[in-house]
Amino acid sequence: MGELFLTSLEAVALLIVMAVPGFIVAKLKMINKAEAVKFLSVTLLYILQPFVTVNSFLNTEFTMDILWNMLAIFLFTAVTEIVILYLGKLIVHPIKKLDVDSKGIIAYGGSFGNLIYMCIPFLQLLAPERHELILYASCSCVVFNLLCWTLGNHVITGDKKYISLKKALLNPPTLSFIIALPLFIFNINFQRFNLTGIANVFSLFSNAVGPLSMTLLGIKLAEMSLKELFLDYRVYIATGIKLILYPVVGLLFMLLMSTFMDIEPIRLNLVAIAAMPIATNTMMFVTMANKDTGLAAKEVMISTVLSCVTIPICIMLLA
Repeated sequence: MGELFLTSLEAVALLIVMAVPGFIVAKLKMINKAEAVKFLSVTLLYILQPFVTVNSFLNTEFTMDILWNMLAIFLFTAVTEIVILYLGKLIVHPIKKLDVDSKGIIAYGGSFGNLIYMCIPFLQLLAPERHELILYASCSCVVFNLLCWTLGNHVITGDKKYISLKKALLNPPTLSFIIALPLFIFNINFQRFNLTGIANVFSLFSNAVGPLSMTLLGIKLAEMSLKELFLDYRVYIATGIKLILYPVVGLLFMLLMSTFMDIEPIRLNLVAIAAMPIATNTMMFVTMANKDTGLAAKEVMISTVLSCVTIPICIMLLA
């Protein structure tokens, strides 16, 4: 147990260290921060994330057990995110100091973790040879996107016009999953076909997610003063929901799942889903809705910093 704690602590620490170069170049004004953030965001979403998904499928041989585990990951992600979303709304509703917009941003942040830009690189560092873990993580990212563009967007805006099933389905992580799934089912993969060069290309693109996503975080962190970052009480409500309440609900659902299936092959994924800090796409959705982008950014930053402690604890206690 102690070894697992140290291993996960090292993985989280390495991710945070990857944010340092982005922070430095932004602080030294060596880049145009707005253009850099846009470039990295597009690169991560439209190029690297599809490579991660397809690469995980092409490095995993099909079995019915893996397929059932994928369905279990779908179910776990959907149920926990929806439950936390509505628990978050119940928690913030009676707080009179909060305006309507803040309540929506807090509820969203508490329910959606950083599955794409932190969970996947975390698992890559923690278990680099276990491609099935990344495959399962890609499944959770599909559910994440479906809910973000629908229920999540509605919670932030309070307006049904922002619910977009089209965007929920037609986005790179979901489309790459749909494309890769038949290849996986028919065992068209790098184990069956000796395509070393292509396999190396996919691996290089996939492994770039961690460094680039953390560089993006470092650039965003450089835009804020420490006082602004740490003294907003609203941030700690969202962070408490995401880093404390979510793992508790996740544990309860894991116990329920374990009564009718063997969750050991996916336990690490389940714990990682529950333990991740607030999703960086919180800033994207809040910006699109013309809401408080400062609150969204602070939620992401503070929860990420505090997750350096909470992720290893969750891994140690639950994995």
